[in-house]
Amino acid sequence: MTETILAYGLSTEGPCEPAALERELALFAESGCTAAEISLQNSLAVHAGRVNGPEVERLAAVLRRFPLRYTAHGPLGMNLMDAAHHDLHVAVCRAMIEATAALGAGVLVVHGGVWERGLAPAEVERRKRMEVEALRALGDVAALHGVMLALENLPPLPHIPETHDAWGIAAQVEAVGHPHVGATLDIGHAAMMATARQQDLAASIAAIARHVVHLHLQDQCGRLDTIRLPGTGEKLAYGTGDLHAPPGWGEIPLEQLLAGFAPRPGTVMIYELSERFFRFVPETAAALRRLAATVGTARQAA
Repeated sequence: MTETILAYGLSTEGPCEPAALERELALFAESGCTAAEISLQNSLAVHAGRVNGPEVERLAAVLRRFPLRYTAHGPLGMNLMDAAHHDLHVAVCRAMIEATAALGAGVLVVHGGVWERGLAPAEVERRKRMEVEALRALGDVAALHGVMLALENLPPLPHIPETHDAWGIAAQVEAVGHPHVGATLDIGHAAMMATARQQDLAASIAAIARHVVHLHLQDQCGRLDTIRLPGTGEKLAYGTGDLHAPPGWGEIPLEQLLAGFAPRPGTVMIYELSERFFRFVPETAAALRRLAATVGTARQAA
């Protein structure tokens, strides 16, 4: 394995409560993972924008039982470009930073901004500046707690009308200019955005690479969610949407893309496997170990 990827593992997907969390982390550790991403969005760690200290300590006690490196994921609905609820999003993010630090996790994944279709260009730019200013201030909070904020690229989905592509995330991180604010690259999301905007996937990954401090892997087909298909099983049959399927079940050339990728040293690589596929965790962890060893190999050979 290269020195670039310090640790690799899976994200928790069930209720982020002590008993369920312990079962998931035990499965990850037994399967050979060296890291785990804690899905704080499924927890009781924050309520009404405030840290729930006793609950965070219950979770921390579980995490201390396993020899894993931890990162954390914030709320899926967090949106620092939401003008109507901006202050509340900031308050929740601040509390999530504190909870992340209390858990001993080094990275908090924050979703990139989402906005409505049809906004005037000047309004879109105003909201982008709003996100930048919020991240700069939250970066100061993160620095105090020893946490890195990692802005994630999202996929084009029916409930996400407009959002940053990889170039957009890179531009936001550059504008923030804070040492405790970087990017989370989700390769599956980038594949869907490449389809929607007719982009070259490898080029989009190259555009964001130098800002990446956290990496999300999954497999899917990069096909947009444009067919009315109820349920994960039907979407899997058609290969549409944000599947979070096991390695090899989709069409993303993960090994090829990772061979040409060079994230910052110490980047943690997390496979986000849908809970429906958890009986395939051992196979996924084994594939993840092999993928970690390919990171940057094409660049090294050159």
